[in-house]
Order: sequence, then C-alpha cells, then structure tokens
Amino acid sequence: MSAFVPQQLDWPADRAVLLVHGIGDGSSGGSSAFPLSALNGALGDEADRIAVYTLSTDFITDWTTRKLQLAAGIKALGSAVAVRFGKGDLADKLAEYSGDVLWPILHLDTRLALRDAFIAQLQQMVLDRGRAARARAVDPLTYRMNIIAHSMGCFHAYEGLHAAAREPSYRLRPNSDQTRFANVILMASPVQLIRTVAGDIGAIVPASDQLATMARSGLSIPSEPGGRRRITVTKSFVSITGTQDPVGGYLLGERNSWGYMDIEGQDSTIVPQTLVGGDLATALGSGGGIGDAIQDPHSWNAYVTTKGATLAALLT
Repeated sequence: MSAFVPQQLDWPADRAVLLVHGIGDGSSGGSSAFPLSALNGALGDEADRIAVYTLSTDFITDWTTRKLQLAAGIKALGSAVAVRFGKGDLADKLAEYSGDVLWPILHLDTRLALRDAFIAQLQQMVLDRGRAARARAVDPLTYRMNIIAHSMGCFHAYEGLHAAAREPSYRLRPNSDQTRFANVILMASPVQLIRTVAGDIGAIVPASDQLATMARSGLSIPSEPGGRRRITVTKSFVSITGTQDPVGGYLLGERNSWGYMDIEGQDSTIVPQTLVGGDLATALGSGGGIGDAIQDPHSWNAYVTTKGATLAALLT
C-alpha cells in the first residue's frame, strides 16, 4: 500500500468542501469518479470561490485483491442483505450489489487506512484554512468547511468524524479545538444498513465493537461534551437518499427502517426516483446515469444534479 498524501489547496475565498468517495461503489465508475461537473453546474459563478478537496481510495492499490480474499465473507454479507430485503428474484441482485458496496467493513486494515486518510485530509484542510485566513488577516473560524460523502464514503466519514470528536491527538474536536464544519452531507448513506447487517453476521465483522456505527446507544451525530451540552462536529448534518436506492435504505419506493439512516438531529431529504425504461435489477447492473435509458438509483452524479439547488444553498 502506498503512503497517503493529503491534498493541500490554496483557498480562493472563505469556503471549502471535501468530497468523500465510496470504496467498492460499482455504480460510480471507479474511485476517481467525482461529480465535479455536476457540482460546478449547481454552484454556478460561486464554484470558483470554493476550494474542492477529493478523497478517493486510489492509494489502496490492492483493494481488489483484498475483496477477492474476502469472497466468503462478502457472500455471507450479501445473503444477510437479501434476507432482509426479501424480494424474491431481486434478492440475488441486491445481495451482489450491496456486497460490492459494503465489503470494506470486513477488512480491518482497509477500514483503518481509510479512517486515517480521512483524518489526515481533515487536518490538512484545517491547516489550509488557517493559512488562507492569516494571509487575509481574518479569523480562521469565520471560514467555512463542508463535507459531502457518497455511499461507503458516508460510513468512513461517519466513523472518521466520531474519531475526530473524541481523540485529542487529532486536534479536530469541535469544542476543545474549535473545529466545526458548516455542513456534513451524506448521500445514499449505508450507515444504518451496515449497523443492521453487521449485527446479523456477528463475528465475521472484525473489531465491530470499535465501530461508532455499532454503538449500543445507537447512531448519533459525532460530538464532544461541552459544559452541560454536547457540541456537534457540524452545524448542519444532512442526509439525502432516493426512493429506489437500496443502499440508502429504500426499495421500490418503500422505506426500510433497518436500512435507512435516521439520526436524531439530521436534516432529511428524500429524492423521488423513477427507473426509466426498466426495473431495479437491470438498473443496479447497468452502471447507468442521467440520460441513459435506465438510471442507476445510486448514482452520485444524479444525486448532485437533482439536489443541486439544495447543495448550492448549503455551500454558498
């Protein structure tokens, strides 16, 4: 595995956003596929005022090998998902699709490498913010940082932010270190799906007791104690998912409570989705996007395009 080097950027103004890609997300065309054109289109003239960081998994060069080594575990994971969805012939496709998205929870080194990379990129983002603010002789705390994650990237952001909130050595705590984000936006989050399925398959998930996702108290917005209340890592915690996206907890327009992330305090948006010219099984196997005969309900580009106005309002 090559060493991860976080991006260092010069902020053109007072805002930045980190895009977190989902490892193993077959619907988005690989780890380098970020919805930059769609995001720039949504932001319009404001796009040039925002520093855009991207965190992918390119530095994990052997992730495919690891996936192949975990074939039995992925099969068990997919079977647990299929049983939960229980949709007859569709179950096999859901098992394959969800297994492809969720497999990194089965490999501890991959999980830790991605968490560490996420933390390192946040630390660099904070350093870049301070450098930009000092150059303009303003308070760095007036400069806004944002995160947009998709698919498995939501899980790594969720775990990473919980670690950031509780670990003093990271210097990223929202109260003690005054590191807070303006927005954390999770698109098609599998966090609740992972919580449920990891519980179903038990010991096959390594170090599950170390996961914030598996906390006995339930899911929560990452936070740090601050006097008589808890200070969250973000001022706005946003969940966006679609009505046909099984990774986000929906199937055929119906919400599955065991798969849909519903955290107290989150701002929830549900995107109405239609499978154009085909059924869900075909869409999941198509890798299609906007403009194709069949839309992939898990497409990051489609989410950003559909909710462009919402993102523009949050980021600008």
